[in-house]
Amino acid sequence: MKYLTSALALVAVLAAAPAFAQGTVAGNWDITMTTPQGPTTVNLKLTQDGNKVSGSLESPMGSVPLAGTNTAGTVALTAHVELQGNAIDLGLNGKADGDSMNGAVKIGDFGEFPFTGKRGPAAAASAAAAPATAASAPTDANGKWNITLTLGGAGSFPLTGTFKQDGEKVSGVLTSMAGEVPVSGTMAGKTLKLEFKVDTPQGQLPITMTGELGTTGFAGKASIAGLGDTDWTATRVP
Repeated sequence: MKYLTSALALVAVLAAAPAFAQGTVAGNWDITMTTPQGPTTVNLKLTQDGNKVSGSLESPMGSVPLAGTNTAGTVALTAHVELQGNAIDLGLNGKADGDSMNGAVKIGDFGEFPFTGKRGPAAAASAAAAPATAASAPTDANGKWNITLTLGGAGSFPLTGTFKQDGEKVSGVLTSMAGEVPVSGTMAGKTLKLEFKVDTPQGQLPITMTGELGTTGFAGKASIAGLGDTDWTATRVP
């Protein structure tokens, strides 16, 4: 389950890069990090007391606490994340120049990723998915879907799926903070099966999502062969 958790749950923390500026780094920062799936932008909220810095990474997937120091514009932050019994340490380091910054974040054994950032207003969180009603009960996989992955003790994480169904064939994309991933699969009766691959520093991770269509949307399992399963649900966007 370790690599499945990393591929899907770490979307929430991949861009947890520090915000830096000469003097204080307190404030809200829009942070854009380059990941294997493309650019990721989240909001970082920091406070500073002397050279001590604390704060949180805010995203639609939740909040991750951070702590560290700012010494003459050089900031070093750390975070500790527990994902289904797996401990992952984040090391966040960079430099600031006024309201801009750049650096890199190290995600456990998964590698180091560059980022750029700008101090400004907090990024707006994604709107919560609206539940489907009986009048809009889905009958196929077509359209845009709000998808929630439930990863045990790691919490729930949102994705967006946009699918096109042609007969039993289904194609489309899954979208998260880390960018878009193409998917393909089938819809046989009420059963949806989607397959896709996630790029990580360890290589590509093949993932299969299967689910049953009910009156309010899909519910099922996402799995990597030999590594474990996680639950998912989806409701169609009106």
